[in-house]
Parts: sequence; C-alpha cells; structure tokens
Amino acid sequence: FAINSAGVITGFYGVSDKDASGFIRAADGTITSFDPKDSVVTRPYAINDDGRICGSYTRKNRNHEEAFVREPDGTITVFEPPHAKESWAIGFDGQGNIVGSFSSERIKVQGFIRSPDGTIKVVNYPHSLVTSFNGVNSSGAVTGERIGKALKGDHAFLRSPDGSFTFFDAPRGGDTAGYVINDSGTIAGTFEKGIADHGFLRAADGTFTVFDPKHSVDTEVAGIEADGTVAGSYQTSDDVVHGYLRDSGGSFVSFDAPDAMFATTPSAINNSGVITGWYADTGRTASHGFIRTP
Repeated sequence: FAINSAGVITGFYGVSDKDASGFIRAADGTITSFDPKDSVVTRPYAINDDGRICGSYTRKNRNHEEAFVREPDGTITVFEPPHAKESWAIGFDGQGNIVGSFSSERIKVQGFIRSPDGTIKVVNYPHSLVTSFNGVNSSGAVTGERIGKALKGDHAFLRSPDGSFTFFDAPRGGDTAGYVINDSGTIAGTFEKGIADHGFLRAADGTFTVFDPKHSVDTEVAGIEADGTVAGSYQTSDDVVHGYLRDSGGSFVSFDAPDAMFATTPSAINNSGVITGWYADTGRTASHGFIRTP
C-alpha cells in the first residue's frame, strides 16, 4: 500500500476470509508480519523514511476501528481522538506528526494531527459534515475533501501548515477530492464528471491540469513524485483496470503486472519512480503485490 525512499513497502494481506495482517517488505524481499494486540484486521496506510508505519486496525469484536503507529523497533502504539468511533492514520509530515481522519457521533468525518508527544489536535472546517485528510507532505501541508452540512457536493482543499484552508474544485468538474501532495505543493486528485472520475494536478500557484490516460472510462490517482509524475489506475470499456504513469511533461505509460488479467492497481510511488500496488490474477479470487521499477 505504501513505499518509502529506500524501497521498503508496507501493506496488508488476508489470512482468512475475514481477517488480515500487516506486513513490511524490506528492499531485499524479507517480509515481516505484524498486528496490534487483539487485531483481526490490520491496515497499514503509510511508511516514512525512518520506517515508521501508521494505519488502522479492528479488534476481535469488530465494532470499532482505531489508529496505530508502529515504530522501527516494532513497538506499536494505538490511539484515537476524543469521542472517535472510527479512526485511521494516513501519513506523516517531516516533523513526525501523524495525520488522519476519524468519525464521531456528532460529525461524519474530521481530521486530526497527532504530535510526537501524543497530543491530538482535531481539525474540522466550520459547518462541515466531512473534513477528510487524504494526503500530507513533509512541511505538514494536507490535502483532502470537504462536504458541507448542506450536502451540496465534495470540494477539495489545501490546509497549509499555518492552519489556513484553501478550497478548490477542478475546472468543469463535479465532486473534487485531493488525494496526494508532494513537497512542492502540487496536489493530485480526481474529480467527477458525468459518471466517471478524471485526474487532475493543481500546482502550488493554483494552476490546474486535467488528464486521463487514453481509452480511460474512469481514472484514479495513487501517488505523486517530487517532480509531479503521477501514478494511478484507469479502467477501460472492457472493465479491465490498468496501471499508468504520467510524467511531468504529460506523457503516459500504461502497464499491467505479469499474470494480471483483470486489475493492476498502483497504490504508491516513491521519488525514485518505484511503484507498488496489487493485481488480480486470472481467477479474480486473489490479489498479489507487485513492484514496478523504472
């Protein structure tokens, strides 16, 4: 699900029809499994260059999802914001803060920032039903999506490190969501037009570029490099999902994992252009991890 600059990958795998464990795959291919105590489903979502991992997990009673952070020495700390029903951590900034989102009885989704000392700050844009944190860069700038209480659509946002919000929508598009942000402040995400999703880039100066791979009927964004190269997936009219790489000049490369028949789904890219993700084989009965090197 995520890869750092050293090529270390984290993700999760099924151990039964209903249970899943987290894993770390070192650059040499060594795999280490892990779970917070009493977890039946462990979902790591991010790994930083120090080897810290964050995500969410579900206990045996399956009625509550909590966030966790796993340190490089294997120590796991579980946490959740006050009054949370469901919590999930999605990334780290360069100061060691953890960002994520949670739901409560009162608000559908709010953002949070957890400092290294364990203090949690709740972030909810005024009059919003949803303030979802989806991506963070090293400076602490966050992108995501917001839905107002009037339920008049999703709007993407940039939250600057000083706490100020900038809201935006893709040109000529409907619901817009920011998913990833690089250290230059370029945001990649998707917007809805008709019944399909399309990709976009928003530069730090607010300039938009919209895109779709050739023959795409639905485009998704997974990761962004420092130079603005984007990795993601797209669906064609035959219901097959392929991976793509869009370089900073706007050129596309489409790819499929070996043995993939129905889906090749990138989930992350590091600044060396190494992509990780998963693919579905001929029977559609199982998914497998892959690494694509430049």
